[in-house]
Amino acid sequence: MFKRVFLILITISLISTSNLFAEQGGALEAMQEHINQNKNKSSNYSRGLTHIKKAIKFEKKQKFNKANNFYKKSINYFLEYNKQYGVYPDTLYYLGFSYEKIQDIENATLYYQIGLELKPKDINMNKHLAEIYLKESKFDLANKILEVLKDCNCEEYNTIKEKLVKN
Repeated sequence: MFKRVFLILITISLISTSNLFAEQGGALEAMQEHINQNKNKSSNYSRGLTHIKKAIKFEKKQKFNKANNFYKKSINYFLEYNKQYGVYPDTLYYLGFSYEKIQDIENATLYYQIGLELKPKDINMNKHLAEIYLKESKFDLANKILEVLKDCNCEEYNTIKEKLVKN
C-alpha cells in the first residue's frame, strides 16, 4: 500500500513539474528533448525497449526466468528515464506492460491508469487494462474501457467486447 501511494505521489509530482514547464513555455522544449532521447541509442528509454524485446524473445523460447530478469531491468530503465525527462504516456505503457509480464498486476494497473490520465484514448493501454480487469472479474471497469474504445474502429474493441460478453 505504501509503495502504491509513493508511486502516485511521485507521478503527480512529475506531472505537475511537466505542467510547470508548459506554463513557462518549456513544454515544446521538453517534448523535443524526449523525442531526441528516444532516438539516442544509449538513453534509458532505448535500453528499456531493448530489454523488453529481449524479454519477449526469451518468452517465446519459454525461458521465463531470463525473460523476467529483462522485464525487471526494463522497468529500472524506464523509471530512471521518467526521473530524468518527465512522465510520458509511452514510458508509462512500457512500465505497465513490464509489470504485467512479471505478474505484478497492482503496479501494472497503476501505470496503465496513470498513462490513461495523460492519454485517455490510448488503444494499447486500454486493451491491457481491460484484460486485467476481465481476469479480476471487474466487469464494470472493463465495460467503461469498452465505452472509451467504441469509436476507435479497432480490433481491440471487438476483442474486449467478445471477452466481456463471454463473462
